[in-house]
Amino acid sequence: MGRYEIVVTESNADCEIPIILRGRWFSWEKRNVITEMDVNSMSLRGYCVDIKDDYHQNYTIIFGQNRCYTCVKFLIRTMNILDKIEKTCMNIAEGDEVSIERVCKNIEQDNSLTTLFLENYTPVNCRSSIEGMFNFAYQNRFKFTGECKHPDALIKSCQAPGSQFLINNQKFNITYKACEGMKETFDGVVEYVCLGDWIVGKNHYFAVANTKESRLDEKYRCFLKNRDDDLYLGVSITAECNTLKTVEKSPERLRITPVKSEVVQPGCRLPQNFTGAWINTANIDADVVINETHIIETSYPDEGRYRRTIYICQEQRDTRVMFARLTVEGCQKDFICFDFVPRHHNIIRYRKGLPVIIDDYSTVCSWVQFKNRIKWNYNLFLSKHPVPVRCPVAGKFNFTQRAEVPFETR
Repeated sequence: MGRYEIVVTESNADCEIPIILRGRWFSWEKRNVITEMDVNSMSLRGYCVDIKDDYHQNYTIIFGQNRCYTCVKFLIRTMNILDKIEKTCMNIAEGDEVSIERVCKNIEQDNSLTTLFLENYTPVNCRSSIEGMFNFAYQNRFKFTGECKHPDALIKSCQAPGSQFLINNQKFNITYKACEGMKETFDGVVEYVCLGDWIVGKNHYFAVANTKESRLDEKYRCFLKNRDDDLYLGVSITAECNTLKTVEKSPERLRITPVKSEVVQPGCRLPQNFTGAWINTANIDADVVINETHIIETSYPDEGRYRRTIYICQEQRDTRVMFARLTVEGCQKDFICFDFVPRHHNIIRYRKGLPVIIDDYSTVCSWVQFKNRIKWNYNLFLSKHPVPVRCPVAGKFNFTQRAEVPFETR
């Protein structure tokens, strides 16, 4: 044991630190702190005395050194990120019981979280953390007042399908732009690699490492999204995640707006009587605007949130029209086929095929891209500003209902 003087009993002699906790970790605790853990010890805390495993998600460990016992609870966030809660060292006399129940009592009530970043990290795919292309306005509560909005300030986190270089899908760029009259704003591009993401309640956290930064306290950062309002991002200005309680009160806040990464030229025109504002009953009553060449569909999955998809007419044969689709994320385009029925009064009926990446009409609009005859259902665009038409049934009638649950009058 060397310099460690701990009571080792039969029950704790086999105390072994899990592989996912082992390694060299960095944390910011009002100063730079390096923590190293191997199979049975933690630097500055001593040897593993007892361990409690909560479904391989959390580990509560007692470390002993010179008869002083420290309880540390580790929360596994990702393969590169840990949160720890730590109690102050407890002196226990020789022969007294050393147990999780005694040393770790009330550990979660008395202490705050500290984030640990694995120095020899393994980048992960960014898609679950942030995906898309966004223009953003930013504010930093510790540097300047107000919000800096610039049309060229961009976040780009796009997948590169089929890339032979895996790192292409494991990093994203933030391009900051200075605003006139705001002294602490700046021009610069920051490249981050993704270290993984996790969810606590409605808060969606993800951690990153700056690929161009060598100073450890400046290298690691945390981001926060709220699943009810994902048009704002909170950003830490230190290597800590515990400073991000809410997006609104984050040290740095980004207000993001989805943008499309490319411009696609139309190759055909839609029927003139399609032009106007519509409601798509098949997509949460999404707002649809149709002009000669484009269909712009905006859905609202929740209050204050929206998703916008743009379809550009590329080629038309008979009732089928091939569109280029700029997806919600704005990163790439694919192609999809609509099979339209001619407009009838205030209704357009359509069927939609499967999206494919190939720009070829015979492939995109092949009948096999549509559901088979048994599921041959048409969806509806209903006019947002309908024009009344003569009712096909006129008169006054009595009727009898036969059903398990009859309609009731108001």
